[in-house]
Amino acid sequence: MVKLTLDDYTLSSALPDSFEIRQLQGDYAEVAITLQGQRIYSAKLYQSDGVATFYELRQIIEQNMIARGLVLASLEISTVYDGTGEEIDGKYIIFSRYKNTEEFDINFLESHFLVNRTYYTMPRDKSATLPFFSTGYENLSVVYNCELERDGEHYSYSWSASMYHGSYPSIFNVSISPAYVKNLADERMGRDAGKLLSFTIRVGTRTMRVFVIDDEPCAHFYFRNAYNVTESVFIFGTTNFKTEVSRKEAVSQNVTSFYDKTVTRKWDVKTVPLSMEEALWYNEFLESDMVTTELSTEIDRQEILISDITSEISDSAKDQVSIKFSYRFNDNAYWLKS
Repeated sequence: MVKLTLDDYTLSSALPDSFEIRQLQGDYAEVAITLQGQRIYSAKLYQSDGVATFYELRQIIEQNMIARGLVLASLEISTVYDGTGEEIDGKYIIFSRYKNTEEFDINFLESHFLVNRTYYTMPRDKSATLPFFSTGYENLSVVYNCELERDGEHYSYSWSASMYHGSYPSIFNVSISPAYVKNLADERMGRDAGKLLSFTIRVGTRTMRVFVIDDEPCAHFYFRNAYNVTESVFIFGTTNFKTEVSRKEAVSQNVTSFYDKTVTRKWDVKTVPLSMEEALWYNEFLESDMVTTELSTEIDRQEILISDITSEISDSAKDQVSIKFSYRFNDNAYWLKS
């Protein structure tokens, strides 16, 4: 008997580290793990006092999802023991580094986007994507609620748009584009709607507020977030370019020469003052195993390495939270931006 109970939709962080197979009469049990239709692990477990234990279930599944870039994966666990078989299938795993505080993971998934923020601050001419999970039992539509300014007056305007459903369950994306939202408002109102100040995106009970600003970010990165989803981060603050040269000296016949020269080019970044929510989210970005930046539309995104991190978050009402870090390209190149 397999002592493992999973919900139909489970966050990977909620997976147990191990599970037991009890009441074994034979010497061993065979266990196979299949993820997204691909067998990723199999083992022969020998029993002790009629109990065999499978270890590191969560680590095996999460490591495979990270390596394959999976956010959502179907799971099947098959066991054979004492000449009989038992299967756990029809289950889905959604990658998450954080545990859910609600009773069921599906309740969290149906009320949250797959980002750990409730609002963004975005330049007027930039865009990003907002991912979420859906089982297909909800009516997928996007509701936009805009705050605009025209002729010195502030007003709100709302509308909804249906989404392409596709297959279920699945990960879906909503575009976050101030320019797109502004154009839609102009079209629906039949005139210039004015200056877009902010807008709220709602899908079901999931909500995200976007504040639109005219400032340009000092850096723009993409990172693999806590749900194994690629997320954008616009950094507002200051950037300093630094070149560090290290070399050794040699003296021969009273002539000095250099050898073993190493040049490291990196950028130091200091953010503007951040809210507590922003600072905690920045730490998720700084801890990411995959960070890239886009230099132009002609080449692929380039991987960067983040180092020299100074992140100390205080809930003091007097102290402002600012984060410092350094980054460089993983190949130590100095790209000329076009």
